[in-house]
Amino acid sequence: MMKKFLLLANMIIGVLAGYAQQPTTVSTSTDCTVFRNFNSSNENFSSPSIYSDANDVSFFWDSGTGSEIENSGLFIRNASLVSPIYFNAAPGQTTVGFSYTCPANTQYRVRVISGVIGSPLEVLATTANGPVFTNLPGTSGNICLSLTDADLLAGAAVRFEFTFRAIGFGTISFDNLALSVAAGPLPVNFIGFVARKNDNNTVKLLWNVADEINVRGYYLESSVNGVDFTNAGYVPATGNANYSFDYQSRLTQNMFFRVKNVDIDNRSKYTPIIRVYVNDLPGMPMIVYPVPATSGITVQHEKSFERSVISLINLEGQVVKQVVAIPNTLQTQLDISNLVDGIYVIRYDDGHGQIQSMKMIKN
Repeated sequence: MMKKFLLLANMIIGVLAGYAQQPTTVSTSTDCTVFRNFNSSNENFSSPSIYSDANDVSFFWDSGTGSEIENSGLFIRNASLVSPIYFNAAPGQTTVGFSYTCPANTQYRVRVISGVIGSPLEVLATTANGPVFTNLPGTSGNICLSLTDADLLAGAAVRFEFTFRAIGFGTISFDNLALSVAAGPLPVNFIGFVARKNDNNTVKLLWNVADEINVRGYYLESSVNGVDFTNAGYVPATGNANYSFDYQSRLTQNMFFRVKNVDIDNRSKYTPIIRVYVNDLPGMPMIVYPVPATSGITVQHEKSFERSVISLINLEGQVVKQVVAIPNTLQTQLDISNLVDGIYVIRYDDGHGQIQSMKMIKN
């Protein structure tokens, strides 16, 4: 009876602890290619991790350094952050790496967590088979590890949790995530999408991308009402940052366009919709959408010149963001994810004495 009780107790403790069913073999690796560089966003990481201690301090994305940083000012603290869902590429193994700066004697732990949300927490692999934390080799550098564990299945949805324990004042930074994963939840990031109307009323569509991973190609879609779209062409992915497509049909009415990306697993996402007018009417009203906005906006304006500028101004009259419109375009996209919530004035100055402005809400 005592043996059965001890066996049952150990099983319960194992479930509550949420550790991987199989031990993880951890070894250093040189096969770390940067997967997320944090240069333009927080890459959908959350902090503190919901799977770590409730008293953990937080990382914050810093656009100036292009990294996640922890600067609570505490002497002793734990700080955690967790990735969005990715898909494990190889059976029984994954490679994970990152760059860091930290105070002396800082330690770290990496856990691979099931992407299936539920309770109890299922840890598929961890660097903490023995001591909970491992010493970082210095105050800055790169970590590249190979984790071998039978619980890591090919194609399984997983998340990666990174926890740091510091004993000393100073900032901790986390950057340049390297993973051996099949693909992230968003196969590509669209940076910009514009249309240039040619003299013969045909259109050249141009778009910029970042983090192009496992992308098959791009479908161009057109619409006469902005709701019902049809395929207008296809451009295969080449690994470049810049793409273009010539829409050869001459415009006889106002048209709407968007780009749809498709990755090798047939997942997809869209650019914002842009509108091209048949005639560049002087005095065309400026339009901003979506309203209210959260992370990005499209400003529809008169045909731009070489010195056309779009400014975002807060209620104190300070210019918080300013971009130069691409010449001969009718739309400009702006990233506003870093702005605090509130009301802003958007001002379009065509550089030839014509200025338009309107208010925008960011939340």
